[in-house]
Amino acid sequence: MAHAQDDSAAPSTQEVSEDKDASEQGEEPAASTGAIEEIVVTGYSTSAKKDIIGAASVVDIGEIADQPSGNVIRSLQGRLPGVQITTSGNPNAKALIRIRGQGLGPLGFNDPLYVIDGVPTLAGLESLNPNDIDSIQVLRDAATASIYGARAGNGVIVITTKKGAPGMDLSIRANQSIEQFGYNVHPLNTPQRAQAVFNAAINDRTHPNNASSLYLYDWNNDFDNPVLNGVTYGRFTDAAGNRYIDGAMTMQPANTNWFEAVTQQATVRDVNVSLSNAGEGSRFYTSVGYYDARGIVKESGFERISLRLNSDHSLFDDKVTIGENFYINNQRENVVNDLAGQILGLAIEQQSIVPIRTADGKGYGGPTGGVTDRDNPVRIIDQNKDNISRFNKVMGNIFVEYRPIEDLQLRSNLGIDYGRFYFRNYKRAAQAGNLSFLDSLNTSESWQYTLVFSNTGEYKFTLGDDHNFTVLAGTETIDFRSENFFGAVSGFASLNRNFAYLSQGTTNPSVGGGGDSWGLQSYFTKIDYDYDQKYLASVTVRRDGSSRFGSNNRWGNFPSVSAGWRISNEPFFNLDSINDLKFRASWGQNGNQEISTGATSTIFVPRYSTTSLFTNQQDEGTAYDLNGVNSGSLPSGFARVQMGNEDLKWETSTQTNLGLDFSMLDNQFFGSFDWFRKRTDDILTLTKPLAAEGEGALRVVNGGTIENKGFEILLGYNTALEFDRIGRFDVSVSANYSVVTNKVLALPDDVVNSFGGDGQTKTILGRSVNSIFGYYADGLFQNQAEVEAHATQSGAAPGRIRYRDLNGDGVINDKDQDFFGTTDPDSTFGLNFDVKYQNWDFNMFWQGVHGGLVKNYWQGFTDFTSLNAGSNYGYRTLDAWSPSNTGSSVPALTLVDSNNEGRESTYYWEKGTYLKLRNLSVGYSPAGRVLSFFNLKTARVFLQAQNILTVKPSGTLIQDPESPGSSFPVPKRYTFGLEATF
Repeated sequence: MAHAQDDSAAPSTQEVSEDKDASEQGEEPAASTGAIEEIVVTGYSTSAKKDIIGAASVVDIGEIADQPSGNVIRSLQGRLPGVQITTSGNPNAKALIRIRGQGLGPLGFNDPLYVIDGVPTLAGLESLNPNDIDSIQVLRDAATASIYGARAGNGVIVITTKKGAPGMDLSIRANQSIEQFGYNVHPLNTPQRAQAVFNAAINDRTHPNNASSLYLYDWNNDFDNPVLNGVTYGRFTDAAGNRYIDGAMTMQPANTNWFEAVTQQATVRDVNVSLSNAGEGSRFYTSVGYYDARGIVKESGFERISLRLNSDHSLFDDKVTIGENFYINNQRENVVNDLAGQILGLAIEQQSIVPIRTADGKGYGGPTGGVTDRDNPVRIIDQNKDNISRFNKVMGNIFVEYRPIEDLQLRSNLGIDYGRFYFRNYKRAAQAGNLSFLDSLNTSESWQYTLVFSNTGEYKFTLGDDHNFTVLAGTETIDFRSENFFGAVSGFASLNRNFAYLSQGTTNPSVGGGGDSWGLQSYFTKIDYDYDQKYLASVTVRRDGSSRFGSNNRWGNFPSVSAGWRISNEPFFNLDSINDLKFRASWGQNGNQEISTGATSTIFVPRYSTTSLFTNQQDEGTAYDLNGVNSGSLPSGFARVQMGNEDLKWETSTQTNLGLDFSMLDNQFFGSFDWFRKRTDDILTLTKPLAAEGEGALRVVNGGTIENKGFEILLGYNTALEFDRIGRFDVSVSANYSVVTNKVLALPDDVVNSFGGDGQTKTILGRSVNSIFGYYADGLFQNQAEVEAHATQSGAAPGRIRYRDLNGDGVINDKDQDFFGTTDPDSTFGLNFDVKYQNWDFNMFWQGVHGGLVKNYWQGFTDFTSLNAGSNYGYRTLDAWSPSNTGSSVPALTLVDSNNEGRESTYYWEKGTYLKLRNLSVGYSPAGRVLSFFNLKTARVFLQAQNILTVKPSGTLIQDPESPGSSFPVPKRYTFGLEATF
């Protein structure tokens, strides 16, 4: 069953009340009876899942193990209430995750804290082998996350990797996938674009042969009844009569499909081999993993090789346990992953008449007269296909546990998170049309590490018969350090990459580097109380001190309290149909310290010379010829780039949570409900100073207050269906539904200007941080009478976009802008079906979003011939408005944007609602003779299809509302896999 289990909601987490007769309970599913006391990691300790009284989602990673993913977070999309995950088809496997909303969006820090085997990190999980993960707990509310204090303001994701189990097991898991995505932008081919330019010129009543130097039109010269007889492509001719589009006669007219030239069918390969065992006081787990993903954009790729070793050993009659969790990887990524947005943008922007290669096959096609000055996307791929970065990660911990007496455990843990990055970026000299590129080499390297040293003591005791206590106390020290440097040079004698090193360049050498360090000292304690499995309570306090803040505000306190009442264990509760019913309430505070270590300081830097954006005469550098000798090196002064802020303090999130968990009908039907309110104060952000404040007025401030509130629902049902002559079907259905709203309550004046609005009466205050500000597009003018009846609008004409006169002053200007929506979804949801029959298993998982707006970034190309002169256009221009086609929603074609139709308006925004069939899979697990023949313990083969269907509202133009502006839309994926254990 592939679903998130929320707190004690799922059958596997229920405890049958001892005061009820077993015969009244009925027969429970085996999974339930075997996992009543399941233990999960919640932060420096473990708890029985049924006793958690905060909002914590627990996911068994085995339920999504089939899904090949470089990042396990991608596989959790839509499966966790209150957790919004945004992905793309980029092979680098990165994912964006938001737990219960966000703070100031791009001006704040919104990522959760990850804790992997006790080692905290803010890095994503794309570097971690998902096959090694045993379980994931998502701590959504302040009570469960407050034990991590200063870094838990955006939620915490606790990850535990696999350990050894009795019995030597050699396991192999392998799968192969192909990915497909057909872009429906449909750029015009060469004849179609020539037709669009002709139509635009006729609409403007300008001679078509003056519209573009690429075409010669043979037409009847009648603007009222135009007839196009033919088009000649290219105005330059050589002695042999061959036509060219450039004066140098290197590029012959083409009909290039740039999307086909830069995209491909992608592949993903995932192989993992593991060995585990346990016995005689020791256990171990080791694995080797290989993951290789090739993206939809040619030459894009991500490769990871990983090694893990986990072991622990009990000594001295189990009083002492020592162990380690060790992980190392080698990760390679092509820079094309990062350039894909540019490449795909050029695939629609570059005209099809431009050839990929010059006529002699030696150079690249590119800009010329009538063609926008944009690069050749194939050249970008060719130039960068060998520019591969390397990242090595070492992560792990060693620990010692000592149990001097029963129920007292002392633990010391030393963890490290180390990463080293190396990138050699070489670009050859090249020519693409009239664009010239010099050769260059930039070699960079950086490293960073985090050392974590924690010491905890945990004591469990009982007073009387029913008063159970668990007391935890500890300290933690975190030390972070990093360094980076680079060297750059150009002017190489050879175009061979094998000879392109820093010492071989002859011109423009430069070097640079930097470093950083910070520390965090923490003290924490937690007391859990349980009275007779009916009344539960917990108190947590953490005190953190960070070197990132000034001495006045260096320390912060982060408390939380929570309580639970398992009413189903009360003597008066006699509803036999309800197996478990628990009410929960919590309140707590978490923090955020993610700012630059120099945020409290005013920073000056030398700036020897700079080039002004406005004139060649002005030099804004800090160097000056003090002696007036007009020669030699100039002494350099310093320029301020940041104002310090000694009063910076902790960003604090205060959260209240109310919830309930239930299980009924012999634990077949279960669920949970949570309502929360999260208020984040003193958000750490950057100001947007006015020019009048002078150079370097930028500073980090505690900038405002954000409120996120909403509710989350999780429901599930497990049953067995018996059919005569067919047999038994085990069926599991689960669903989750979440609603989160965001509101900006307060902002400093120098931060308000960073968001949309007029800065006076229309501001972001009282609205979502993701609100959109602009004009309301109100259809197209259909005739001159509508133009004259409307408010004065510069550029208005039949077929042009009509904008609403919001303030009613009879003039369309910037005062007619307003907030017209938000990118926040109204709700998110997931629906999962599992069916098992004999040796077969079937899964279907749907995920969706309702509400919110998404921007159609392609529409500036697909709908207009005036916004990007010299670029290609989209197929919708062929159905643009005209006096004979008044039913079209595409503005009339024109060569001049006199109506300013590129302005931000509702024209470019669409509903973000979608429903996706995320997963459809079928598997078969052979048994008996097959296993014996191959000497196997278990085996399974499966077929899987992902993202094969997307349902959108009628009229939606965006192909994928999930990733409207992404370079890598989420592709369809088809996978064949096998698993075997010897």
